[in-house]
Amino acid sequence: MALREENFVVLHTGSWNTKAGINVIDTNKPPHVTIRSLVGSRTVVPEPADMTEAETAPETTTAESTSGTPAPETPSSADIKVEKTAEAAAEGTTEAKEQAKENESNKPQTIYYSGSALTEATQQYPESELTVSTPIQDGIVKDWASMEALWRHVLFRELGIKRSRNASPVLMVVPTDWTKEEHERITQIFFENFNVPGLYLAEEPLMILYGCAAITGLVIDIGHNSTEITPILETQILRNAIQSIPLAGSDIDKHFLELLKGDAQLVREYGEPLDLEFARHLKESGVCQVLGKDEKENKARVQAEYNGKKFTVGSVRYKAAEPLFNPDVVGKRVQTIIEAIHAAQYAVKAEKRQSLWESIIVTGGTCQIKGLQARIESELSDSLAVSENFGEFQVRDVKFLKIPDYFPALKESIVHAGFLGSEIVAKLIFPDPRNYINKVDYNESGPSVVHTKTF
Repeated sequence: MALREENFVVLHTGSWNTKAGINVIDTNKPPHVTIRSLVGSRTVVPEPADMTEAETAPETTTAESTSGTPAPETPSSADIKVEKTAEAAAEGTTEAKEQAKENESNKPQTIYYSGSALTEATQQYPESELTVSTPIQDGIVKDWASMEALWRHVLFRELGIKRSRNASPVLMVVPTDWTKEEHERITQIFFENFNVPGLYLAEEPLMILYGCAAITGLVIDIGHNSTEITPILETQILRNAIQSIPLAGSDIDKHFLELLKGDAQLVREYGEPLDLEFARHLKESGVCQVLGKDEKENKARVQAEYNGKKFTVGSVRYKAAEPLFNPDVVGKRVQTIIEAIHAAQYAVKAEKRQSLWESIIVTGGTCQIKGLQARIESELSDSLAVSENFGEFQVRDVKFLKIPDYFPALKESIVHAGFLGSEIVAKLIFPDPRNYINKVDYNESGPSVVHTKTF
């Protein structure tokens, strides 16, 4: 079966949100679907089915016994015994099957909700009935049933794919630390439960790099639960050099929320309790800013808006990203983002480091804070050795990559680099069955085939 570009699907599930898109003919566009990686579950016990007429009707006699016609010749007792035994066995088998089916239908069933369906469910059911959680916690899939339900919702409800005649191969973006067992589990779910014609697993940092039109670089991904720094040389991820620190967007949100609560004028103007969603919205809205070493705070308050309410924000807007450079402010004794970048670089051979320093990418929701990249660049430049006589491996410049200008709809949104890179890869691999896992491969080798046709 020839696969068509308008059916190609890119799917990226993270701890915070899930992005998906279909049709890669035009890659100059954001994802079709972006929803929170949340799944609601509710257990339902079906009510016993009403008894059928056959079960409730009184026992009736045969036509022969009531019509007055002569009874047929009576068979021998041995024949009667054999016939009754066979009949009883047949009836027993049928009854057993029906009973098993009834028992199965009467078992408690779990119903899952995602996206808009979850929003509706939270309004319809009390908290005691509806459990809401994220399938991915600390970067690891903790609940595979919920994970599958989330993917099912995205593919069949959000993207409108028909499972019975699924013609959409899926490029699935995965973190670098997911194990072989997790890759096999994904492969099994997509082929056996989603009926996909093809699957390709791609690692996230590499897709981010491709989205910036590069094959070598240092990817700094500030995620929801962790920040990961990944060196890549000519499409090869240097796994021994990857640095991951348990400090990221969620820590910044909590820190910023406490700062906002201390802004008495803001609290008074807004008039409602502040929560993490409030802090996260402000963080990514352009209100916040990271100051450079020579910049001074502007004492003037700036206007902001959330949920239709307008208010002003004071100087706390300059301190939101401080945990990245000083983890002590959130009570964590971990590397700063600058220390982690240096650790990743120093784990690479000296002759290869210059190409990495010249190709740095900062991405993730937190990277939308104005001035963050400039602060990182400034601190990296200050910490590099400086000499008038450069040695062979002396670092001369620190440069950052971005999405190329020939993607005008995306060039200002570095957070979409990974999705763009995934769409480009999908366009390249899915036309040739040798490049991805297809149904023939899966039927021959099972889930383990993912280790031979991926990345």
